[in-house]
Amino acid sequence: MNVRGASAEDAEGVHALACELANVTGDAHPALESVRARLVELLDAPAAGVLVAENGEGVVGAVSFWVKPDLGHGDIVTEVPMLAVSEESRRAGVGQALMVEVRQRAAEKGAALIELVTVPSNVAARDFYRSLGFVETDHIVLEFVGEMDDPPE
Repeated sequence: MNVRGASAEDAEGVHALACELANVTGDAHPALESVRARLVELLDAPAAGVLVAENGEGVVGAVSFWVKPDLGHGDIVTEVPMLAVSEESRRAGVGQALMVEVRQRAAEKGAALIELVTVPSNVAARDFYRSLGFVETDHIVLEFVGEMDDPPE
């Protein structure tokens, strides 16, 4: 297995992983062209990163992250919006290898904290993150799901 920075050519592999993640979290599958566009945007963003893990058969894991200043913490924080590993590659060290690389890149940029979110029902992910030293907090995550140009009054 090899962990490397993603490229635009990885869009189909990242899309397949995003769809697998959507199956686990109960979300809708993203469109391939949307994933391709977001991947290209992230690759061009200096504070963002996308890594992929590949084996002889292709991309088997992906993680995206932002390293950003955070006023609430008064520090540099790394946010991990997505970590996905193909079902057949889970429990083989892929997620751990990706998160080790995220931690290294976060440390290089002076980040003091890594934040991520998973759904309560994803017990396997919660156990995995705890095994890496993450702790669950009492934060409640809210998402605005209305129309941006027509919010509720």
